[in-house]
Amino acid sequence: MKRDASNGPGRRQVLAAGFIGLSALVGGAMLPSEAHADEKGDKAIAAVDGAVFKAKTQYFEYDGTIRTPDKSDRKLSLAVYMKGDKRFSEFLAPSDVKGTKVLVLSPSQMYVYLPAFKKVRRIASHVTDQGFMGMNFAQDEMSITSYSKMYTGTVASDDGKVMKINMTAKKDSEAPYAKVEMTVEKARMLPTELKYFSDSGTHVKTETRTNYTCEKEFCSPTELKMVDHTKNNQSTTLVRKAWKVNHDIPDSRFTKRALEEGS
Repeated sequence: MKRDASNGPGRRQVLAAGFIGLSALVGGAMLPSEAHADEKGDKAIAAVDGAVFKAKTQYFEYDGTIRTPDKSDRKLSLAVYMKGDKRFSEFLAPSDVKGTKVLVLSPSQMYVYLPAFKKVRRIASHVTDQGFMGMNFAQDEMSITSYSKMYTGTVASDDGKVMKINMTAKKDSEAPYAKVEMTVEKARMLPTELKYFSDSGTHVKTETRTNYTCEKEFCSPTELKMVDHTKNNQSTTLVRKAWKVNHDIPDSRFTKRALEEGS
């Protein structure tokens, strides 16, 4: 666990060439321990994993908007390839970040290709929680491929349509947050809102996932939004423009060599 209130407006964010960073209870009350997790909560988290991470491969294209109070919106676009626990992302626009690529092999093994330097660099673990190319989504958030590996859970409420799960980081896990409050559409066990909390119990970010569409049994939100409460509620919205499920993605895509190809 590495999130804290210190990762706020003054935290270090940057590498180069426009490359910015890479990637609980409110009020300071005691965080619940793993011993307080219940079987129903853990089963619910496993069900969310089954719904969210069901596909063997996925390909996405997104148009993004970074919105900062009192500043002009910033636009970007990117492509994302996913296979198992691996992820490969490439920025398509704007020109100052085009060609920047990120390879995630695990939460602790990530690499970036920066066109300005024409080099592949490993992303240091202490910057994986920072803004991903200026976005409010961080690399360690985007690298999660299983909630149940990182968190135990308790069901906070369940009205038959909506379930709320309080998730607490497992000891020695690579969970990016100490606690997550997840709201789930119960019919399909799809998350619609995630509130992220630091080690000290500070509510630092809120993510929403809306307008799900499905291809057979596979479902994905058409819009993702992350609000960073430590940065005057700066937000990033990603709107899905393309999506392919279980099409062939070669293993060679998820290599350091692939980061340099076509550059």
